[in-house]
Amino acid sequence: MSAIRTGIVPSFPLRVARFVGMIDTNPDGAPGMTNDLHSRLRLARGAHQQAEYALATLLYELQRTRRYTERGHASVVAYGEAELDLTPRRTRDLVFVAELLSALPALDAAFRSGGVGYTKAREVARVATPETDAAWTNRAMQTTNRALERQVAAAGAGDGPPPDPDAEPGPARVRVTVAMRAADAEVLAAAFARLRLEGGFGTDVENGTLLAEMARRTLAVLEAEAAGPESSAEAPTAERYRVTLHHCPGCKKTHVGDPAAPNRADATDLACAECDAEMLDLTTDDPAPRLKHGIPPATRRRVFEQYGHRCAVPYCRNRLWLDLHHIRPRAEGGDHRPGNLVCLCSVHHQMIHHGDLFLHVEDVRRGAPCLRFVLPTGEALGERRPEAPDLAMLSPS
Repeated sequence: MSAIRTGIVPSFPLRVARFVGMIDTNPDGAPGMTNDLHSRLRLARGAHQQAEYALATLLYELQRTRRYTERGHASVVAYGEAELDLTPRRTRDLVFVAELLSALPALDAAFRSGGVGYTKAREVARVATPETDAAWTNRAMQTTNRALERQVAAAGAGDGPPPDPDAEPGPARVRVTVAMRAADAEVLAAAFARLRLEGGFGTDVENGTLLAEMARRTLAVLEAEAAGPESSAEAPTAERYRVTLHHCPGCKKTHVGDPAAPNRADATDLACAECDAEMLDLTTDDPAPRLKHGIPPATRRRVFEQYGHRCAVPYCRNRLWLDLHHIRPRAEGGDHRPGNLVCLCSVHHQMIHHGDLFLHVEDVRRGAPCLRFVLPTGEALGERRPEAPDLAMLSPS
């Protein structure tokens, strides 16, 4: 992937090189804190803050251009974890802050120059508006991280900071800790991901907000049930969005949605659909044709369990919009056996059919095929074996 250009002048590594040197000592030879050492520590902290600004803006640029796919990743979060050793939370927070900087010029200038670090920038971005940007940025430069976090937690969007820079208002937020089985935690994580995507929430919404929303929806369902069938209250729904492709076997054209519309599906979309789709044959004389499953539902459930209900590509955390892909194409004799199917997110599924990512299978005689995902450059993203080793083996290709 070629370099991503921004307006950042990469001067901070040179500054670090200039002031990192020998530790000063007291006259008696023992290590000690001198004014020079203090100055260098402050310079080091400023350079670190500038580096955080560069990291945040570059990650935002990566997300905006979607160039993480050039390295075989389905999201900027997956790229940050695999390529930069960043936690998913850290990557999301950095992108969140960088996305808002264009509307907060005072915060942008302070963060860029090293006057405000990432932690304070994140807090200010959560509550500041263009009208309160300067006031919150000045407050961040005057107070500690702890005091700023408390002031932000007690403020609402558009509110200015309290008059006292050292004020620590009472907690408007509380921490709730629960313990549960690992399997239940996986279900909760999948529910959070789906609610973020389909519930109208952004990627920066905290899990606590999503958990409260789930509780409200549960209460709505219980209240509707308690009211009885006579009640007009309806339980909230979360029906999955579906894409319909109309393919004409005669002219070989494929349309998205209405067959009379000009929206054509490309070869990649059609190949993904042929891997894993429900089919309705409208070419017969049957007035009510039956919907047929390309892959039996029982096989689908088994493969999803096999891959832990997540994309099989290493470092990919996608749990939604999962497809099944045939390891050996059906045109080459592949079938619907669980051992010939792999669970992929829609992004990686399209990348494989488009030729931007390649799937290789190794050690097929050992019971569980070893899957290797390789970029066009020949670089391997890693390997993964299904969790269930008793699945039907593939024949060597």
